[in-house]
Amino acid sequence: MAQSAISQAARLDEIGFPEFTAQLIGDTFDALISANIRQQETYLSMVKEVSKSLSDYINQTKDDISMTELMQFISSLPSPTTPNKPRFEVGYKLNADDATILNNAVKIDDPKVTQPTFAANDELKKLSNGTGKWDLLLEAAAKRIAANKYDMLKIILRQGMLRLVVENGYLETRLTFNTWEYHYDHATTSNYTRTSESSGGTSGILGLIFGPSVHGSNKLTVKTANTSSTDTSGTNITIFGGVKLQFKTDYLPLNIEI
Repeated sequence: MAQSAISQAARLDEIGFPEFTAQLIGDTFDALISANIRQQETYLSMVKEVSKSLSDYINQTKDDISMTELMQFISSLPSPTTPNKPRFEVGYKLNADDATILNNAVKIDDPKVTQPTFAANDELKKLSNGTGKWDLLLEAAAKRIAANKYDMLKIILRQGMLRLVVENGYLETRLTFNTWEYHYDHATTSNYTRTSESSGGTSGILGLIFGPSVHGSNKLTVKTANTSSTDTSGTNITIFGGVKLQFKTDYLPLNIEI
């Protein structure tokens, strides 16, 4: 293994894998504890609300009822003559059946909660001083909706505290550390040779006098070389963290009087 790869492997401690694993475990358990605390706080707030009297609860929450909720409540009231068409609106004049429907719809069985009484020929007018039958109907509807929410809270609490709990699970962390080296050498050589010859001399009488002919040659040699070298080394590090939890819900019965 190349020295660079060894140097990279020696820095494994700098990755902080133990710290990564410890933080994953700590964050997971902190999240579970926080979720459990929020469940208990939510349930305790519900217990606190139903510990109030119905009249106190209505007086404290009726102003929080939105106009959308009020109109949905009023428009859902049955109509004897036109069952599929709501008719309780501003300016409408009540007949005897309408008055009976409204009185039954907003009735609350608690002497401490006062509700208006509607009668035939009453007009659902909206007056600036707040004494119109329309304003009284909105006020009565808000009280009735608040009472319905109070009753729903009591039903939920009678079932016990709904909990989301961890049934089983596991934590997993992995560290993959790879280092590699790659070395490549390539060399190419080539030779080129060229030879040329030349000759000269005399003949006849001059040849006899000066001697034989003279021959010569020239040689040219060319040598080329092509060399390449590649070195590659590297390090690949993969850190994986996984959490798998299986949840279930149950009810924790509480010994409280509602």
